[in-house]
Parts: sequence; C-alpha cells; structure tokens
Amino acid sequence: MPMIWLDARNMNRTGGTGVARYTEITAECLAGAGMQPTCLTDYAPGMAPANPHTPARQIWRRLQSLRPHYRATLHHATLGGHAADRAGQAPNAAPWAVCPDIFRIAHVKFTHQGTLARVRTAAPPDIMHWTYPLPIRLEGARNVVTVHDAVPLTHPDLTGIDSERFRRLMMRLAESTDVIVTVSETARQDIIAQCGIAPSRIHNLYQAVTFSEDELRQARAARPPAPPGYFVHVGRVERRKNICRLVAAHARSGTRRPLVLIGPDGDDRPDYAPFVGDTPVIRLPWSDRATLIRTMQDAHALLFPSLAEGFGIPIIEAMLLGTPVLTARGGATGEVATKDAAILVDPLDVSAIAQGIRMLDGWGENDPARLALIARGAARATRFSPDAYLDRLRGFYDSLM
Repeated sequence: MPMIWLDARNMNRTGGTGVARYTEITAECLAGAGMQPTCLTDYAPGMAPANPHTPARQIWRRLQSLRPHYRATLHHATLGGHAADRAGQAPNAAPWAVCPDIFRIAHVKFTHQGTLARVRTAAPPDIMHWTYPLPIRLEGARNVVTVHDAVPLTHPDLTGIDSERFRRLMMRLAESTDVIVTVSETARQDIIAQCGIAPSRIHNLYQAVTFSEDELRQARAARPPAPPGYFVHVGRVERRKNICRLVAAHARSGTRRPLVLIGPDGDDRPDYAPFVGDTPVIRLPWSDRATLIRTMQDAHALLFPSLAEGFGIPIIEAMLLGTPVLTARGGATGEVATKDAAILVDPLDVSAIAQGIRMLDGWGENDPARLALIARGAARATRFSPDAYLDRLRGFYDSLM
C-alpha cells in the first residue's frame, strides 16, 4: 500500500473553495480505504498563520525564496476545518507535514527565478499528490499534480489568473512532474491542446461529489432564503459564470419564481442589475454549508449556464439532492451532466436559456417529465460517488508504483 501525501493549501483554513473540497474528499476516500494520507501544510494545524502581507514578512519570504531546498517536518494534530465536518465525525488525530510558508515562498521563487521550490523530508512518501498546480516539488517521491482546468488559457478574459504565467508554470510542471491528473475529459483535452503535453502523461480521474449524513441532518434544520420553488444558481458571481445572461434570461422567461444567486463576489463581479426583470433576484453572498444544501434542496431547479468549467460541482450536488439541472451545452458542464440528465442550452444565447427556464417553470413538482429528469440525474451522479472515485484513484496510484 503506497504512502501518500496531499497538499493542504486550503484544507486547514475556513471558507474553503472547490479545490479545498476536492482535497478533503480525496483525503476522506483514502482514509476510509485504510490509506490515511499525510497533509502537507504551510503552518501548524490549529494555529493561525502569520500575517502574510506585512513588509517584514514579504522581505523574509523574498529572502527565503533564495534557498535551494525547504524542510518539511512531521506532526500529528487534530484534523481541522471542513474535512472533519464533512466526514460527519469528531475531529481525529491525523498526520501533517509542516513546511513554514512554503506555498507563498514557492510563488515568490517562481515569479522572480522561474524555478520550482524543492521540499525535502526525512522519510519521503511514495506519492506526493499536489491538488492544485503549485510551483513545488517534493524530492524522493513520485510527484502528481491535479490541474482542474485550462480556463486561464482557453478563456483568458474570464479569469483573473495571468495566462502567460500559468502557461509557464504548466510547462515547468510538465518537465518536472511524473504525471498530471484532471477532473474531466474536456479539461484533459484542453490541457493537451494548450500545453502540448503528451496525452499519455495526463489522466482524467473525475472527482467525488457527496454529502455526509451529518451535513444532510444539519440542512434539514436550516432556513432557506425564500419559500420552496425558486430557481437557484450556486457559484461565484463573476463573468465566467455567465451571470448577466442568466439574469436576463430569467427576466425574459416570464417566470414568477425568484432567482437566488448564492456565492461570493468574484474579482470581476458583473453588474447584473440592469437585467433584472419584474421577478426578484435574491443575492446571498455567503452561506454556511447547511443553508447552501437546504437552498439547493428546496429549489425548483439549479440554473448553471457557465461559460467555462473544469467540472462543475454544483451540477452533481443538485442531482444528488433531487433538484433538476439546467446547464451549458458542450465543455465540461455538458460532459458531466450529459444530455439525458440535464437540460442543456447554448450559454451565449439568452433566448435559449430563457426557453429552458420556461420549460422547467411549466413543470409542477410531480410532473412526470420533471420526475424523470430527476431520476436520470440521480443515476448520473453515481458516476461521481466516493466509491467510484476511490476505485479510479486506487488504480491510478497502483499504476504509478
């Protein structure tokens, strides 16, 4: 059984992202199979990190970036943050490897020197699985990196990530990493086309999407933002999520069901106010996990006509919760949802999105067409269950050994 490390860049912090959830669920799957991973972090679990933005800290980090190697030391500490909550159990003692401020140091090093930070430890694992493209390599291990999408290269106008820097990082990782994994076949093909990496070195493992029993129990006690029957969109309010067209289509559809936008503002938050019609658009910039789940459960449908995704977690979450889905045709969203398990629309066509909303709006709660779509969605979601993901992950790790 191989020894595996995961990076915990987001996992030990509050307010986790989709990458944090990917890391947490991967760790839970491995631990449940008796393959408890060690989590590499940049500060000791349970301790607040130093303020990264003080001038003194920035100077210290620049000086540290000149070092050729960095040392990670092993600790056992309480598993913190979302991972323990998502597992539906009390926090456990888990192995951690601490390398102070390594993630920011690595970015400084790559920015100014164009090289990767190299981490050493007394007893390296068999596999170091980086859950995000970071400019770091762990010496003495097989290094694997998950690249969730190539959006900075395929749609540079839809992300705040520097596309040229991202391309340079991808090329450097391709040179030094043993293998790259990703979360959809769409993302895999985009990475191959944009970076010229050999197809044999990029593996699509998809990812797991699940809710713990504890999460579902807490959701039953949560208060949704409106009476059941609204439409909901889950994700950052940003251009990539196609918010303006979605709001315009909602108004054009003639529905009387409110639209709930749940998620934080992106760096390029669009002004969707001019597109709001007579039916309200309810904005929830933040919600706890229980409220988010309850909001999706009580929705008449999830509206997710995103312009660019690597996977699209809300699609499968909605299917698991018995909520119909409207999403974008083509790309990762169309691949993940499939044409039979969701209503697929042209995300650039406001009229097409409005027509899809109108169709959903006309279905009552017990309409046979709606129930059939829900059933097909539930069947599709099994493709991304923890057990299915673990089978793919275990086979992949075995192939590396």
